[in-house]
Amino acid sequence: MFLHTDPRGEASLALPPEMQPLPLSKAIDLIHQLPGGRTEEALASAQFKLASAVVVEQRDEFIPHLAHLLGIEVGNPTAFRRALIASIRDTMPGELQVRPLSHDDIRNFVYRDLANTAPTETPSPAEQAPVVPLIYPTYPTREKGLRKALLRVMGLTAEAPAPPEAQARFAVEAAPLLARKPESTVDLNTLVTTVDIPSESRCDFGVLARTLDPRSWGPSPFWPECFQVQPTPDNRAFEPLPTALETLRGTDWHGVLFEHVEWNWNTFRVASFRNFLNIDYVVKEPEQTIDMRFSLFSCEGSELFVVSFDRGIDVDVGFQTVAPIPNPLPGGARFRLQTVKNIRYSDLLDRRTPSLAPPGSGQILSHLAPVVVGLWMNELVKKLYC
Repeated sequence: MFLHTDPRGEASLALPPEMQPLPLSKAIDLIHQLPGGRTEEALASAQFKLASAVVVEQRDEFIPHLAHLLGIEVGNPTAFRRALIASIRDTMPGELQVRPLSHDDIRNFVYRDLANTAPTETPSPAEQAPVVPLIYPTYPTREKGLRKALLRVMGLTAEAPAPPEAQARFAVEAAPLLARKPESTVDLNTLVTTVDIPSESRCDFGVLARTLDPRSWGPSPFWPECFQVQPTPDNRAFEPLPTALETLRGTDWHGVLFEHVEWNWNTFRVASFRNFLNIDYVVKEPEQTIDMRFSLFSCEGSELFVVSFDRGIDVDVGFQTVAPIPNPLPGGARFRLQTVKNIRYSDLLDRRTPSLAPPGSGQILSHLAPVVVGLWMNELVKKLYC
């Protein structure tokens, strides 16, 4: 946000419409509609930023945008990146071609071509075409610069775009770049970490339902213990449910689950938590859907770096859903999963209890949670072997 003065003369943090960011594809269209000599400099700036993102930062999601900017139809993202790198290395001295390309290399290549370009004559207002949206890839009309180098390396010409089968292949290969990515964020006010993991699975529905059933979480490397429990007769504690083993995994159930979770570094146990979770597991076989909701009932205790203490987690809530993918490809994924977990580690306010962990341990874990919990959940969900 930018601090500016609104029409009433008052300071404001809100962005006026003319300052709000444009979608990247629309911004690229507008670059090609700039009048006269302003197009060359804007193109060079955009080429530098997008090419740097693709080559130096290896961010493949910008390949379609760079191809859009250059007016090139791309059949294979990997081949496009290699051609882009080769076209830039062709202009570098031999001794420099063995090292990785840097932002400066991209800048020198793009702006050197701009410096060698004769200034174009700015047409009069009467000669300028009206500003209308352009349809990709009708521009640019001249072969030069990064576009010319790429066309030469790729063996293409402006009149010979990629065949339809190459376009279809590019659409398939570019789909993962546009798909939702696993995310892990933290609320800086509450220190609650939210992990959102989208994924897909080829498993049969029955196998998937049994695998995702919380009662099937353990015993495993992450869950040394995991079983369904029920309140004791005096309602002051929990005890294992006697009939838990008689219930088929992968079917509906509602109740309380005891989980003992461990995080290990090689053979060293870093942290462990013993929790009671409220579970609501719903399986609809005709619709081929699964809906699992969980929330923290209580935390029985925790251990951090061999030091044991009471509590340890005060927020642990989330869900996991499974839905069929319409018209799945042969041999491809059949189901789409979404797994969301919100967690916060409780801090220690005093040391009246012996052998408590150091004060601030909960805050330290909460600060680490976006990475640690995110990687842990991503590892669990991404490796659903059936």
